[in-house]
Amino acid sequence: MLFYKIKNLYQLVYTIALKNIKVKYKNSVLGYMWSLLHPLAYLIIFIFVFSQAFANIERYPLYALVGLIFWTYFNNSMNQIINSIINNASIIKTIALPNILFPLSAAFAELVTMLLSLIPFFSLMLFFGLQITWHTALVVPAIFVYAIFTIGIGTLMGTFNVFFRDIGILWNTLSPALFYFTPIAYLSNLIPEKYQAFVQANPLYHYMTLFRDILFYNQMPSSRTIIITCLMAFVTFTVGLFMFNRYKKGFVSNL
Repeated sequence: MLFYKIKNLYQLVYTIALKNIKVKYKNSVLGYMWSLLHPLAYLIIFIFVFSQAFANIERYPLYALVGLIFWTYFNNSMNQIINSIINNASIIKTIALPNILFPLSAAFAELVTMLLSLIPFFSLMLFFGLQITWHTALVVPAIFVYAIFTIGIGTLMGTFNVFFRDIGILWNTLSPALFYFTPIAYLSNLIPEKYQAFVQANPLYHYMTLFRDILFYNQMPSSRTIIITCLMAFVTFTVGLFMFNRYKKGFVSNL
């Protein structure tokens, strides 16, 4: 019985996610290519503006690209998940479907988009000096953990966004600052020692470290990084799902 429930949930998530992807690129000339252009535009800027400033970073374009790929996925996912309930208000009010379908399908759609973008981006990373070793395969479980974290924090914020629309506005305001607060284009050791605690309080710092250890440094992430990233994913997902289930009964009256 449980197997069929999970299977049906997956099928519904897949169907809604596919619809989200089609709607996102509907009537767009470039379509899916837009998901590639955003990080590429930033990469070009970083190469021209920062490559000389960070000349001490070997293979700087690869360093920046790894950060940009996974930041873009996180940012896009957050935007979609936070507004997933509000954007599907008409469906929620008229059709009896599990509300959790909407944040899950939004997250799944962005995950598929990111995985597809990795195909051309891997070619670009090889051009910039990516070395394929057995460590490269670790990117698969790393993406899974990162996705769980993103779903958790996105669902948590999306729940409160139904009741306080300021949450969505606040995220749009803070996300550019979070981008520069996260060591995407620069090394974290450039931050003065007295501010390091603030930098490491940023969850994305640890996920960027995770992905760079695998794809840039070609090494096994430290046990500290693995424990922190897995723990953050578990906690945010658990809390996000708990708060969603606790307040979902009030969604309809606030949409």
